[in-house]
Amino acid sequence: MSTAKELHTPPAHSLPPISTSHATFHIPSPIPSHPALATLLRGVNLSSSAKLPTYPPGHPLRPGGTAQTRQGRDELRRVAAGVRTDVGEEGGFWSEAEQGGRDGWFVGRPIQEKGADTHFRRLRAWGFTTIRWIIPWEALEHAGPGKYDETYIEYTIRLLRLAKHHGLRVFISPHQDTFSRFLSGTGAPYWVLLALGLNPRRVHQTGAALVHACWKEQGWGGQEGRESARAGNAGDWPDMIWNTNLHRLAARHCFTMFYASEVFAPKCTIDGVPAGQWLRDHFNSAFGHLADRLRDAGDLLDTCVIGWDSLNEPHEGFIGIPDLNECPPTQDFKKGPSPTPIQAFRLGVGKPVAGVSVDDFTSLGPKHRGKTTITPPGEEGVWLTREEAVQAEQRWGWRWGAEWDFWDEDGHGGCPWAGHGVWDRKTGEVLKKDYFRDKVGGGSWEFIQDFWKPHYISFIARIRESHREAISFVNPPIFSEPPDLSEDVKQGRLALSSHFYDGLTMLGKRRHVYNADAVGLQRGLKSMSRALKFGSGAIQNGLRDQLRELKSDAVKEDGVAEHRDVDKYPTIIGEIGTPFDMKDTKLLGLAKGKTSWGDYKQPAKAMDAVLNACDGRNALSYTLWCYEPLNSHAHGDGWNGEDLSLFSYDDVPGDDDLLADDPSDLKTLITLGSRGIESWCRPYPVEVTGRVDELNFDMSSGDFELRITVPALDGLGETFDQSRADEAVGHEACTKVFLPFVHYRSRGYGGDEGTKGKTRVVGLPEAGGREWEKGRGPAKVDLEVAYLSHGRLEVVGQEGRWFYDLRKSGGDQELRLKIRPWSG
Repeated sequence: MSTAKELHTPPAHSLPPISTSHATFHIPSPIPSHPALATLLRGVNLSSSAKLPTYPPGHPLRPGGTAQTRQGRDELRRVAAGVRTDVGEEGGFWSEAEQGGRDGWFVGRPIQEKGADTHFRRLRAWGFTTIRWIIPWEALEHAGPGKYDETYIEYTIRLLRLAKHHGLRVFISPHQDTFSRFLSGTGAPYWVLLALGLNPRRVHQTGAALVHACWKEQGWGGQEGRESARAGNAGDWPDMIWNTNLHRLAARHCFTMFYASEVFAPKCTIDGVPAGQWLRDHFNSAFGHLADRLRDAGDLLDTCVIGWDSLNEPHEGFIGIPDLNECPPTQDFKKGPSPTPIQAFRLGVGKPVAGVSVDDFTSLGPKHRGKTTITPPGEEGVWLTREEAVQAEQRWGWRWGAEWDFWDEDGHGGCPWAGHGVWDRKTGEVLKKDYFRDKVGGGSWEFIQDFWKPHYISFIARIRESHREAISFVNPPIFSEPPDLSEDVKQGRLALSSHFYDGLTMLGKRRHVYNADAVGLQRGLKSMSRALKFGSGAIQNGLRDQLRELKSDAVKEDGVAEHRDVDKYPTIIGEIGTPFDMKDTKLLGLAKGKTSWGDYKQPAKAMDAVLNACDGRNALSYTLWCYEPLNSHAHGDGWNGEDLSLFSYDDVPGDDDLLADDPSDLKTLITLGSRGIESWCRPYPVEVTGRVDELNFDMSSGDFELRITVPALDGLGETFDQSRADEAVGHEACTKVFLPFVHYRSRGYGGDEGTKGKTRVVGLPEAGGREWEKGRGPAKVDLEVAYLSHGRLEVVGQEGRWFYDLRKSGGDQELRLKIRPWSG
């Protein structure tokens, strides 16, 4: 019988090094004479709250409840969730950042150290092996340029060691969304916005960004938004509205300056260097310092931390816009007031603007709702005044160049783009409509090739000064193709880390009877008529097509795989998921009802659809967004109203939250607090001797099929030591498959043998004999082998072991395994 103590003592794991020298990830075989094993990396992003700091000690919002009652424990979790995006100055949103935060501001992120052991055990029990570890720039360097939070870094090292103990691989995501937390995203520290000339306290009122923390008092922004909010008409923070900030002034300005100030704002220098270079150097140095500390820890690099993402979901800012008088064609998602670039410039200097388009994105696509006026209160603009700029220099210790002087005679209106002749501040007219697109000598600027790529190269070079064998996870702009990269940059240690969400489901929070191929549309591969998909079968095929296209980026000879003769590079989908606060679907998906907490049938179907798209012949690795233990029904994941966590204490009844923290059996560990678990806790090949050709899983029946190809040893070329061929064929090869108890646990059917011509496999308990339910004996898998082309299948715990022979010669073997839950 299992005990709580046994469940708290995981076996020690020794993780083998991982290779990216093939189209899939590889690890060495435990049998020295055998070829390397292909492996799928599947896991989670950890976590949404990692984007936000904690409450300061003694703050009015900090005191929590007593751990003696469920209500008190929920209150303690609310406090631990920290500064949600909807909390404004009452949570110190601006004022604490203006003081540079505090030592250990992000300690407790991405999860609290107390309870981390249980969370990691839960992830492993769900079959996950990999964590995309979220770290925003702000967490490292919030105190000011070059001032690093060593307390937070030490905390991170302790958590990573625990993750390693549980056999989890980690790659680190330098995370941003809409550039900064103060633009309702995450990423850059407060002082970065000041260095770029912005006053974060005025971004919402000028329409330069829609900030969740301002919503309840300022609505849609401007004087009109304030009056509407005071009248109680602001309504709820709109779903996914944060994403529109990418197309508003503040984020466009920041991204343009970060990547390309040398080209577009040459008058803007800081400490004698271009502003963008100054910022990029600080960014690279902050994460380089973290890499230094992980190296010096001595036991984390490669054995736990396998690599580093490039900057999460980068954006082009203004770069490439053909006409500043109009919203660019790439701005296909509009919601709420949608100023054109020139309207945004006018609002940015405090001028009222009429005729701002109001848009929405409905189940039937984009919809124009009319026009509105935005009036910045007191005609105050978003740019720092001359006096504020001097104060920022004195407070943070930098010095702007003499040419950074764009203010009027009263010290207001300091817009860098007016200062560079892009538009006329007096007339409000555009002077150079294609300023951000056309090169002076001819041709057009390309964001990825001309600006993103050079920064990526400098970033990964700095990381590899400390982490020589780091895998570079390349995260290009959403749905964009990565550029060509030379081998001296890739060094054979690279993986593509694309992101994918079903946009229609994310925006509408419900399933539809139709969908569209967003990847094909954005890349110009399909017309709208060809991109539209009607019916579940067509939608599923369309999702697989989109993931196949993203995967192909890692093998295209004109992309990241250029200069490689064989095998290309692997792909992991760095973010994928679906909301769990989905609405009941009505009228064929054209209307939505209410959210039914605890009933996750619709979210499970939506999740199954996108993960099935990762299966099939795509056979993709992925990290789900997200695992957020501090999720609540009231506030979701705590970030802009998103609710994608696989787990929530609010889905644990009564005092069972205590059991979730200290599970006494596997059922409690695996299922308590989980949401839609049948969709994402699914079988997959973890390690394969050979190549994965196809895997398919039916969530309803539990049917799982795996097809692999095992090359003859003489066909492996230089990747295999042919002198060991005789030794290799003397040992059976093995493919390991995760077979979750959620779908395949023994239901207590009598006997161990098959009946009526069926082949039955009853697994052995895992080491320690942990129980599914306390007092009912060790947990075991019980399944029917519907088809087995070669070899034999054994199961221990949740691990299926498919054994078969290797060949010295004779060509490839095509192997097939099909299983389903035993039904008696």
